[in-house]
Amino acid sequence: MSKHSKIILLVLAAFFLFIGIKSYQHSQEFEELSNIQIVNGTIFQLHCPPKGAASLSLADSDITYNLSIKFRTNYCDDKGSQPLLGKEVTMQAVQVNGDFYQVYQITSDNKEILSAKDIAADQSSSTFGLFFLAFLLLALVLYKHKFPSEKKTKKAQ
Repeated sequence: MSKHSKIILLVLAAFFLFIGIKSYQHSQEFEELSNIQIVNGTIFQLHCPPKGAASLSLADSDITYNLSIKFRTNYCDDKGSQPLLGKEVTMQAVQVNGDFYQVYQITSDNKEILSAKDIAADQSSSTFGLFFLAFLLLALVLYKHKFPSEKKTKKAQ
């Protein structure tokens, strides 16, 4: 591995570490949030990407409400999503930017569909993923530094 490759990988590792630290610092517990809005409405559409978190739209609203990955796995299929469409829900959400909100809790008929614990689990797993990626890049550079490839050692002989 060349010197420039090692430098690039170390810069990437530092970048992922920096983003992970910022993510950890800016994640707040649901109980600590002060700008929670309670929204009542009817689910008009579920947005279920193949990867990542789901989102939903309410009837008579242009706002997108971001949900969790667990919600996508539980409700984003033909069996789980159809009963939710047209259902009256009460959501507790925080505006993240523009017309996008992060939903922390969804209840319908006194049944909890999404909880703040699900959102906290998503946030902690993504932060852990950033730290893990930084560690793997650093480990790769250290491994290649201690054990250079066979071609270099044979050329030196």
